[in-house]
Amino acid sequence: MGMESYELGQSGEDLAASYLTKQGYHIIERNFRSRRGEIDLIAYDCDFLVFIEVKNYSGRSFSSPYVSIDQNKRASLIHAAKTYLLRKKIKNINCRFDALIIFRRQQGLAIVDLYKNAFTL
Repeated sequence: MGMESYELGQSGEDLAASYLTKQGYHIIERNFRSRRGEIDLIAYDCDFLVFIEVKNYSGRSFSSPYVSIDQNKRASLIHAAKTYLLRKKIKNINCRFDALIIFRRQQGLAIVDLYKNAFTL
């Protein structure tokens, strides 16, 4: 990943965290890593512990960002979420996986789409 991609990813996660906070989410962790994957953001939304995948795309993208959360990506997110729950000794809590898609347009405009419960186990 080049520096431009890294910076785009970081700015996307910052925008996502800000957007989610305005939606009532309480961000508790960023960039949690396990051996098989990474979760961009972890937050509470009411009674749910939410694992959030952030997809940040520029105007140059040709396919739907949501498509990039394929079966392999889902498996790595699920593994990382289970690892998080084990490490933090969290039990008996409602969890879900959300996807936050950012479409960057010219002139610095960004469109944010939030998909609550984007996929299930």
